[in-house]
Amino acid sequence: MLVHPRETWEQVMQAWGSVVDCDIVEAFEDRVNALQVLCSPWPIFVIYVMATWLSPHKEKFVKA
Repeated sequence: MLVHPRETWEQVMQAWGSVVDCDIVEAFEDRVNALQVLCSPWPIFVIYVMATWLSPHKEKFVKA
């Protein structure tokens, strides 16, 4: 079944939003993993997000 690109983009943005708006430290890794799985068709994008945003700034993403 083909998924419309707009639906895919919305799913990616929703997954990214769940990472950015995470308010529970324990849930952060699960949300990051879900984003990685969802974006696995675009490995360069996953590498970029991990290297540029999540790895160096992960402590800034979880709301305290």
